[in-house]
Amino acid sequence: MESKMQRVEGRDALEVLPEVLWLLVLRQLPDYEHIAFALTCRAFLEAVTATEANSDLTRVALKTDLTRERLFEQMPCFSLGWFEWVFRSFERKKGESKKWRNGESSSYLYDSDLMYLAAFQGSIKVMEWLVSQDPPCDWDVWTGYEAAKGGHLHVLQWLRSQDPPCDWGEETCSWAALGGHLDVLQWARSQDPPCPWDEMTCGWAARGGRLHVLQWARSQDPPCDWDEWTCKFAAREGHLHVLQWLRSQDPPCPWDWRTCEYAAEGGHLEILQWLRSQDPPCDWGEETCSGAALGGHLHVLQWLRSQDPPCPWDPEEIYDTADEEGHLHILQWLQQELNASSGRSSVEEDEDDDYTDDV
Repeated sequence: MESKMQRVEGRDALEVLPEVLWLLVLRQLPDYEHIAFALTCRAFLEAVTATEANSDLTRVALKTDLTRERLFEQMPCFSLGWFEWVFRSFERKKGESKKWRNGESSSYLYDSDLMYLAAFQGSIKVMEWLVSQDPPCDWDVWTGYEAAKGGHLHVLQWLRSQDPPCDWGEETCSWAALGGHLDVLQWARSQDPPCPWDEMTCGWAARGGRLHVLQWARSQDPPCDWDEWTCKFAAREGHLHVLQWLRSQDPPCPWDWRTCEYAAEGGHLEILQWLRSQDPPCDWGEETCSGAALGGHLHVLQWLRSQDPPCPWDPEEIYDTADEEGHLHILQWLQQELNASSGRSSVEEDEDDDYTDDV
């Protein structure tokens, strides 16, 4: 009787507390936990849907964002109970998912998804539980990649201690480098035989702005390979200090015209200016202006065209790119530039130019 009364009182408490309090509770939870919170009871579901910018709250999609970008922003810490709940409550498919889902959500998951997530957050206990299920959730080379990506050396060591050991490859080192996990990289390379690596280890270290990883990788004997992509990744992500170090080496890390293109696409004007101030300057071309248009970076495009001589461009390509990406401000500026160059006023139309007619 007492237990029943406690359940009733608990239910009533959920109903009588004002919604604003549940909203405050919700704000203290990571985004990862929202779907579990919402599925607990009606009061929690209403709190979650109330936070969505959707006029039809009955159609709010409950989802957990486990994209790579989101995982890197905030390391998850799901408990074994959460994994058990997901494993038993949601539709699962056997095998391995597509590596690239383009950010699309799905109503089901693959067994490998849970194993990869457990490795990324460093939960050996969860991984052991997943393997113990019938049928088991097995690991593969991507499990090691996820452990390296998350920086969990103990997980990678455990995977490699199994019989047979979990496989690894060049991407094990690349993912560790991207995350700045030098201890993982050093251990992987100290094994006999060492975990293989390639030029993407330097490339992804540059992409993540991990100068200390780059310096260590290049100090090895022989040094880790690099190529033009190393400079491109540094430029694309805006890591000027990394790019400057790369070019200060003897011999310098190679670059090409795509370095300017990637800097423009990322909107990093200070990097473009530095690239072009070198002797000799880094090459550029029509793709540089197209990259600025692709990223919607009007200030970069204006600077490129203001140089003497201006950066080459293809106005039709600029139009097509900006139009496809929905960058109206680029289209408007392009029309003004074309009108000025042809001596027409901003209100005149040139019916022969399709790409100005549509602006």
